[in-house]
Amino acid sequence: MAHDARLRPRKRGRNGEGQSSRSGKGEPSAITSLTGSTPGGMPLALNRTPRDSLRPWITRIGVTDVTLQPGQRIECRTFNEHPVLRIIFGARWSARTADGGFDYDPGEAGLALYFGPNSRHMPLVAHGGFRVVTINCGPGAGGSFDLPPPPETIDRIYRLDPVAGAAGVLPGYRPQSDKRAWLDAAEDQLAAAVAGAAPPPPAALMTAFETLCLTDPGGSLDGFAGAHAVTRRTLERAIHREWGVTPHQAQRRARALDMAAVLLGVALEEEEQELRLRYFDQSHLIREMRHYFDMTPGQLQHEPHPLLRITMEIRQSRRIEALARIGAGDPRPWRDPRAEPEG
Repeated sequence: MAHDARLRPRKRGRNGEGQSSRSGKGEPSAITSLTGSTPGGMPLALNRTPRDSLRPWITRIGVTDVTLQPGQRIECRTFNEHPVLRIIFGARWSARTADGGFDYDPGEAGLALYFGPNSRHMPLVAHGGFRVVTINCGPGAGGSFDLPPPPETIDRIYRLDPVAGAAGVLPGYRPQSDKRAWLDAAEDQLAAAVAGAAPPPPAALMTAFETLCLTDPGGSLDGFAGAHAVTRRTLERAIHREWGVTPHQAQRRARALDMAAVLLGVALEEEEQELRLRYFDQSHLIREMRHYFDMTPGQLQHEPHPLLRITMEIRQSRRIEALARIGAGDPRPWRDPRAEPEG
């Protein structure tokens, strides 16, 4: 599929931001999550590893249901290494992309949005409560679904469900009161769409390099290339073509995302020292957090950041499974067991 400007959302006007109650300034108790939360009450997605038939195209699937007080909005951000399909229902959203600011009005009919990978954080505003199905794509999956080259999709959003090849919302993604049933239905719908598309699998090298970024983002690129019988130059070309960034940039970004998970309280406590030691000193850590998030480590740690935390928690769940430090069905210690949906 060609890179088509018609896939772009409608650009927003100068007005219309509406009344605000910033997530970073308001009380966390004003946000209600029906899909899980931290012990402090910050919302999380109900998410899991997908069934075998969906891998390696899909690495994680989840649902989020968040209610805000009337007139409240969340000003936050997101950050993903790989493309993400989000099927959103509810209030209006705003995003600042590589092409400028855009508004999205999903309403109860819903809207499928394809987020390209991020080079840095992407500012987002949720102008009210929302329900979202989040489908995290694996590295190289964009080529499997005939999407524009990843370097062209960096920090951009498209009105499209790339798996189904349509702009509409498939029925299985629609929210349900039973959140676990909703997640099951969404996964069933996704599995049917993938089976219908019959996409070719991403190259094995892409999945292997993702594992390196999840488990050892400081690992030697020369050693990795040699272990996979490719030259360093071949590796660099392949990663840039399928990830949109260089291997070095991918590793640097992975280290920053791991550290952000620590600061946001969605990482294993016993890993904190190990992840901090990836940085030479505190000034190095501050520079990296400012580069990727426009915030200091203290701002990341002490302000709510509900949307970013949801994203980081999904990624960290995948990471600790890749490291075999927690089993796929085991509870995450950063989640409040009393807040989990019944089922």
